[in-house]
Amino acid sequence: MQRTSLRDQVLTALRQALVTGRLEPGVVYSAGSLAAELGVSNSPVREAMLALVDDGLMEVAPNRGYRVVALTEADLAEITQLRYLLEVPAAGLAAERDLGERLEALYELVDRIETTAAAGDLAGNLDADRRFHLLLVEACGNRRLTEQVARLRDQTRLFNLRALAESGALVASAAEHRPLLDAVAARDRATAETLMRAHLDHIDTDWSH
Repeated sequence: MQRTSLRDQVLTALRQALVTGRLEPGVVYSAGSLAAELGVSNSPVREAMLALVDDGLMEVAPNRGYRVVALTEADLAEITQLRYLLEVPAAGLAAERDLGERLEALYELVDRIETTAAAGDLAGNLDADRRFHLLLVEACGNRRLTEQVARLRDQTRLFNLRALAESGALVASAAEHRPLLDAVAARDRATAETLMRAHLDHIDTDWSH
């Protein structure tokens, strides 16, 4: 149990390092160097990096270590198309479900998304944003759907994130979560899908420049 927990903690730390740009695309990193930086043994770092390989975020550099995948605009276009196909109807389906206690948790995450964006807390904002969207998808009751959306969202985060944050688009994106959740809470499927589609539009208009 302790080993699994440590591996998960390392995985969380490496995900944050990826999306905030501390681990850069194209650069090879060894498990040993990252383990020393994190103050842990090599094994949980190696396990976490292999999980990132499975998610398409890193790739093995034989006899050297692990390289952060560099996404092209063509890659981003393919990922975006899949996210439209999955996340738009998922938002509509969530609007038809009884969210129960999940609704309160979602509104708490909206608060965090807005406050972290305003404060320029990139890591905190990304964490809250990821939790919000996956919790919303979980309302559909399809574990495989949630796993696929998580993988696609993480891959998207590798593309041009730092420039997006510096442009101020992060704050604008944060402001879109509350009306989306309001539509879901009101069980307005059409509006929820429309707002989710508009939210995903930023991937093409903001992220790719």
